[in-house]
Amino acid sequence: MDRLSVELHQNIENEDNFLKRNTFFETNDSTSDYLVSIRDYRLRSSLAPFEYVRDDIKRIIWNTRRFEFIQSLENGIYNDALKENGFKIY
Repeated sequence: MDRLSVELHQNIENEDNFLKRNTFFETNDSTSDYLVSIRDYRLRSSLAPFEYVRDDIKRIIWNTRRFEFIQSLENGIYNDALKENGFKIY
């Protein structure tokens, strides 16, 4: 809605009521006519549909697993070096 307000050069006061009342919006200025068709919308305070955030969820799970794997690998290398006295102090 912020970008739409900037592009249309109009201030939209109540976004919720505007979206509920209008599926088509027309305005003009001195140089152009603007025609906007609103097919679907989601308010900021509402939950996103699963299809919309599926890739984000997969990415979060993958990054968490990758981070845990790297930590366990580092801890394993450190513990093996402790057991074998593989440290050198310079």
